[in-house]
Amino acid sequence: MKTIIFFNNKGGVGKTASVTSVAHMLASQYNKKVLIVDLDPQMNTTSMFNEVNFMKQFFEVYKGEKSGTDKSVEDLLLDTELDIHECIKKTEYDNLDIIPSYLTLSEAEERMKADVRTPQQFKLKEHLEKIQDEYDYCIIDTSPSVSIININGLVAADELYVPLRCDGGSLLGAAIVMNLYKVVSRYNSKLKMGGMFFTQWNGRKNVSKSVYNLLNEVFGQYIIPVNIGTSKNVEESSLMQIPLLAYDSGKNKSKVTEDYLKLTEYIFERI
Repeated sequence: MKTIIFFNNKGGVGKTASVTSVAHMLASQYNKKVLIVDLDPQMNTTSMFNEVNFMKQFFEVYKGEKSGTDKSVEDLLLDTELDIHECIKKTEYDNLDIIPSYLTLSEAEERMKADVRTPQQFKLKEHLEKIQDEYDYCIIDTSPSVSIININGLVAADELYVPLRCDGGSLLGAAIVMNLYKVVSRYNSKLKMGGMFFTQWNGRKNVSKSVYNLLNEVFGQYIIPVNIGTSKNVEESSLMQIPLLAYDSGKNKSKVTEDYLKLTEYIFERI
């Protein structure tokens, strides 16, 4: 199983759109067995592939009485003895499963820090190692933060992809990510930089050219030859909770769908 993480400390750069699109395309276009791990408490990826009863979750969070039957990545990170299969949910799409997130995932970080018996950054890795032979790919979504939960994702990953927008926040996010990548690489020697790519790309804007040139000057070896354009299909597919390729399934696909198909091909063809 090849484990891929999409991460940027900056929010709104298209992490979730990239995870949901690439994971679904690998499963549907390449017939690969794919597991998604949602490490974002906002649960956008979870909502795309797994029905979420927010009313039920509201009362569970409010009363502090989470159902014992609905396991999530939170349970996985807090319980080293838990069988990972209890957390894996089937989606309606062939070859595609998910370990969902939960609204209180961010609170779990404090409980993880309180457990000093074992190194906290290796918990996800140890669980995923138990299903190495069951999937071809594991795709990890993250929150826009430097947290022990996201570090768990980096430690478990083989490749890191950094989605960017052409703005100042993305510049700072890229710098933070690269510094964190260097640190994590010291104890996860498998972790390689898959690449950086731009989302909501408009090459005609001067700001796009300026940011691209600056990042290319500093991180040129990591910028991949795929940029993701803009399209209402991304927002609409998210609103409808349908993966981009399933939403835009006609012969004449939008440019952004074609862009994500190119990104998926790039990832698939990497050795």
